[in-house]
Amino acid sequence: MPRLKSDDTDQVSNGIDLTSLSFQERLAIGLMRLKAQRRLTNKDLADQLGVSEAYMSQVTRGMRDVKLSTLDKMQREWNVTIEDLFKISESDLARIAAWRARQKKKKIPDELR
Repeated sequence: MPRLKSDDTDQVSNGIDLTSLSFQERLAIGLMRLKAQRRLTNKDLADQLGVSEAYMSQVTRGMRDVKLSTLDKMQREWNVTIEDLFKISESDLARIAAWRARQKKKKIPDELR
Protein backbone atom coordinates (compact mmCIF):
# COMPACT_ATOMS: atom_id res chain seq x y z
CA MET A 1 0.00 0.00 0.00
CA PRO A 2 1.42 3.43 -0.91
CA ARG A 3 2.55 5.77 1.81
CA LEU A 4 1.61 9.42 2.06
CA LYS A 5 4.06 12.06 0.95
CA SER A 6 6.00 13.49 3.87
CA ASP A 7 5.26 17.00 5.06
CA ASP A 8 5.72 18.95 8.28
CA THR A 9 2.38 17.78 9.71
CA ASP A 10 3.59 14.19 9.65
CA GLN A 11 6.37 14.83 12.14
CA VAL A 12 5.24 14.95 15.75
CA SER A 13 7.16 15.86 18.87
CA ASN A 14 7.63 12.33 20.20
CA GLY A 15 9.43 11.10 17.10
CA ILE A 16 6.84 8.68 15.72
CA ASP A 17 7.21 8.65 11.95
CA LEU A 18 3.63 9.07 10.78
CA THR A 19 4.69 8.79 7.15
CA SER A 20 5.19 5.07 7.76
CA LEU A 21 1.42 4.62 8.20
CA SER A 22 -0.44 3.25 5.19
CA PHE A 23 -3.77 4.68 4.05
CA GLN A 24 -5.50 1.68 5.66
CA GLU A 25 -3.76 2.37 8.96
CA ARG A 26 -4.56 6.08 8.82
CA LEU A 27 -8.22 5.32 8.16
CA ALA A 28 -8.23 2.83 11.05
CA ILE A 29 -6.86 5.52 13.39
CA GLY A 30 -9.38 8.05 12.08
CA LEU A 31 -12.24 5.62 12.63
CA MET A 32 -11.00 4.86 16.16
CA ARG A 33 -11.05 8.60 16.85
CA LEU A 34 -14.56 8.96 15.40
CA LYS A 35 -15.81 6.01 17.46
CA ALA A 36 -14.30 7.46 20.64
CA GLN A 37 -15.65 10.96 20.04
CA ARG A 38 -19.16 9.76 19.25
CA ARG A 39 -19.16 6.75 21.58
CA LEU A 40 -20.00 4.34 18.77
CA THR A 41 -19.24 0.68 18.17
CA ASN A 42 -18.27 -1.07 14.95
CA LYS A 43 -21.87 -2.31 14.83
CA ASP A 44 -23.15 1.28 15.04
CA LEU A 45 -20.84 2.37 12.22
CA ALA A 46 -21.76 -0.65 10.11
CA ASP A 47 -25.49 -0.04 10.57
CA GLN A 48 -25.08 3.59 9.55
CA LEU A 49 -23.25 2.59 6.35
CA GLY A 50 -25.36 -0.47 5.55
CA VAL A 51 -22.39 -2.85 5.70
CA SER A 52 -21.65 -5.86 7.87
CA GLU A 53 -20.13 -5.55 11.32
CA ALA A 54 -17.35 -7.94 10.24
CA TYR A 55 -16.44 -5.67 7.32
CA MET A 56 -16.40 -2.61 9.59
CA SER A 57 -14.24 -4.46 12.10
CA GLN A 58 -11.70 -5.29 9.40
CA VAL A 59 -11.64 -1.67 8.21
CA THR A 60 -11.18 -0.32 11.74
CA ARG A 61 -8.25 -2.72 12.25
CA GLY A 62 -6.56 -1.63 9.01
CA MET A 63 -7.02 -5.05 7.45
CA ARG A 64 -9.37 -4.14 4.63
CA ASP A 65 -9.33 -1.70 1.73
CA VAL A 66 -12.38 0.47 1.18
CA LYS A 67 -13.85 1.68 -2.07
CA LEU A 68 -13.98 5.37 -2.84
CA SER A 69 -17.75 5.07 -2.84
CA THR A 70 -17.57 3.76 0.74
CA LEU A 71 -15.35 6.68 1.77
CA ASP A 72 -17.84 9.03 0.16
CA LYS A 73 -20.67 7.36 2.07
CA MET A 74 -18.68 7.66 5.33
CA GLN A 75 -18.12 11.39 4.92
CA ARG A 76 -21.75 12.03 3.98
CA GLU A 77 -23.27 9.82 6.69
CA TRP A 78 -20.98 11.03 9.49
CA ASN A 79 -20.70 14.66 8.34
CA VAL A 80 -16.90 14.63 8.24
CA THR A 81 -14.43 15.22 5.45
CA ILE A 82 -12.45 12.39 3.95
CA GLU A 83 -9.35 14.34 4.96
CA ASP A 84 -10.54 14.22 8.59
CA LEU A 85 -10.71 10.43 8.42
CA PHE A 86 -7.06 10.22 7.27
CA LYS A 87 -5.63 13.07 9.33
CA ILE A 88 -3.34 12.12 12.21
CA SER A 89 -2.66 14.56 15.04
CA GLU A 90 -0.85 14.63 18.37
CA SER A 91 -4.04 13.54 20.10
CA ASP A 92 -3.94 10.27 18.10
CA LEU A 93 -0.52 9.21 19.39
CA ALA A 94 -1.95 7.08 22.20
CA ARG A 95 -4.25 5.33 19.69
CA ILE A 96 -1.29 4.66 17.41
CA ALA A 97 0.81 3.27 20.27
CA ALA A 98 -2.03 0.99 21.41
CA TRP A 99 -2.75 -0.10 17.86
CA ARG A 100 0.91 -0.93 17.19
CA ALA A 101 1.16 -2.83 20.48
CA ARG A 102 -1.81 -4.99 19.46
CA GLN A 103 -0.24 -5.61 16.06
CA LYS A 104 3.09 -6.67 17.58
CA LYS A 105 1.37 -8.93 20.11
CA LYS A 106 -0.44 -10.75 17.30
CA LYS A 107 2.84 -11.38 15.46
CA ILE A 108 4.55 -13.09 18.41
CA PRO A 109 4.13 -16.89 18.20
CA ASP A 110 2.32 -18.43 21.20
CA GLU A 111 5.34 -20.50 22.21
CA LEU A 112 7.39 -17.32 22.64
CA ARG A 113 4.87 -15.57 24.92
